[in-house]
Amino acid sequence: MMRVFIGLLLVLSACTHVGYDRVPRGTFSGTLLVVWTGPNADSFLGDGDFIYVPLIGDELTFTRGERAMASGGSRIIQPEPFYTDGGSIPRSVQSLRGFNAWGYGPAYIIHDWLFVARKCLNDEAAGLPEAEVTPEMRKIRDMSFAESARVMAETIKTLVRDHSVQGGDTLSGPVISGVTAGPVSHRLWNETGACKGLSDEDAQLVREIQTGTKGRSLTALLSSSRATPLRLSRTRDAFLYGYVKF
Repeated sequence: MMRVFIGLLLVLSACTHVGYDRVPRGTFSGTLLVVWTGPNADSFLGDGDFIYVPLIGDELTFTRGERAMASGGSRIIQPEPFYTDGGSIPRSVQSLRGFNAWGYGPAYIIHDWLFVARKCLNDEAAGLPEAEVTPEMRKIRDMSFAESARVMAETIKTLVRDHSVQGGDTLSGPVISGVTAGPVSHRLWNETGACKGLSDEDAQLVREIQTGTKGRSLTALLSSSRATPLRLSRTRDAFLYGYVKF
């Protein structure tokens, strides 16, 4: 099973070369907060439906290394609220070490955000009226597909080397970085008509989380609550799934 899986990944890693061993590490800062909103049972990838919620003043940020050859304004990457499924890894192999959909959660959030931004930039360039491009998205306007794959490698290597995420340098880090440089990712990078912002309901949920509940800060709520998982909305399914402070 493992040999078949790795062989398939190597076949899919064909558009550009990443060079995992040569990319520099960067720096993570801020807080990662991910909210689960549903199982997404129709998909065989990822781990369900999630929303990344940036905490105001403490947003998840990845600062790329000095040798990263960052294009334009992409030295500092700071995602805005968006939908994610974690790592888009087939559920059938997520039990393998290093291939869990959230094993490199902060790296997946950074990489997913690049694709969210790129799709909106593509729609704007195509003149589609639905495209809503933010200043944060414009920072990666000059980023190439190959560079997006290098960012995946940079973020994973940073987690492995600086934050004690084990095993990534030997197998999962290079393999996952290679797959993000493959033809499937390349097609998604160039996709048009796929710029998707949050629904009004989900945007309201994000605002509620960012401003706290009943005047209490989210940090205080997290530290005082004994609920597992922590429900973040009284009117819908929305549970805290991941919370990491760098």
